[in-house]
Amino acid sequence: MSNVATYNEALNYLNDLIVFGIKHGLERINLLLEKLSRPQNSYDTIHVTGTNGKGSVCAMLAEILKTSGKKVGLFTSPHLESYCERIKINGENISEEDFAQVILKIKNLGVSATHFEVLTAAAFDYFASRGVDIAVIEVGLGGTWDSTNVITPKISVITNVALDHENILGDLKSIAINKAGIIKPKIPVVTGAQGEPLKIIRAVAEKNNSPLYEVTTPAEVKINLRGEFQKFNAAIAIQAARVLGIDDAEIFAGLEKVSWAGRFEIIPTKFGDVVIDGAHNPDGATALRKSLDKNFPEGKRVWLFGVLADKNFNEMIKILFRAEDFVIITPPKSERAASTKILGAVLKNRGINCIGVENLAEAVKTFLKSDGMKIAAGSLYLIGEVRKKLLDKGQDF
Repeated sequence: MSNVATYNEALNYLNDLIVFGIKHGLERINLLLEKLSRPQNSYDTIHVTGTNGKGSVCAMLAEILKTSGKKVGLFTSPHLESYCERIKINGENISEEDFAQVILKIKNLGVSATHFEVLTAAAFDYFASRGVDIAVIEVGLGGTWDSTNVITPKISVITNVALDHENILGDLKSIAINKAGIIKPKIPVVTGAQGEPLKIIRAVAEKNNSPLYEVTTPAEVKINLRGEFQKFNAAIAIQAARVLGIDDAEIFAGLEKVSWAGRFEIIPTKFGDVVIDGAHNPDGATALRKSLDKNFPEGKRVWLFGVLADKNFNEMIKILFRAEDFVIITPPKSERAASTKILGAVLKNRGINCIGVENLAEAVKTFLKSDGMKIAAGSLYLIGEVRKKLLDKGQDF
């Protein structure tokens, strides 16, 4: 069987699992890992959760650790263009061949597991097989019942707590309790949370005798990532790295090299620069709006926008768009995509000029040929597809 066929077989298996959705509980992941001889125990880990910024903080910590001389695994989600982005060692994506091999290995264990549980087990096993020193592990959703919550990390990180996935996680208090579920007895915790969520995190940390480090101000350091919000993410990463005993020279050197696609990323095109940002909830929308107002305060903005139906898009629309903006609405590649008609009605109700374009290729063409500062934002499923088109040298717009 060819490598391509095997990779496609792995993708088909994963896509079939998406249909079964999310199932709470750690029984299935524990059974998978038991059959794999507990690979996650063969290296150190850092566990990261939060509503926004967790991917960026993971990328920063991985680069800092690599700079300090460690062999570093990185497990994040979702991906923008390829599943292989989710599992990296020292910044390099897992190859399609290795990805297929480890996914099909998990499949052959014969355990009925969810999509994310299979990916988690695959990442843990791959890192063990490649002999990493430490792995930075991003929570998929929440914390307590997330399949990554089977590790005992060197440090737990909770970036922030805001409303997102309310249909699954509940209100702000419930979300904070869920995210605080990654706190382990006597394991240090670093958080950028504020308000009521911070009180909950403090109480859980105290109950577990876990030292708590609270981050309250952004770091004014050189970071190889754009966006005002990255300064606060950097402050969290710096604090976590210091708790781990990494010296400042290595921390700052790592931050100058870090890369993380799709977060206030600027892609040059023949039609001008395009800002790509995965702002997919009100908190992310606020961060994006602040960065735009600081970096590109003047002139008309043209948007390519699409979100999932379970997001609070009413609030996102209120935060992101100004009266003079023009919005091209197009659905993300997902069965959960919000309808262009519904989004259009909300925008028009706020007096914002918009059109709906169902076909992504046509939407991108219209977007690029429109006058104004160009921003593609919303679902990561959307910006991943847009990014792929913008970076495709053979694409003719």
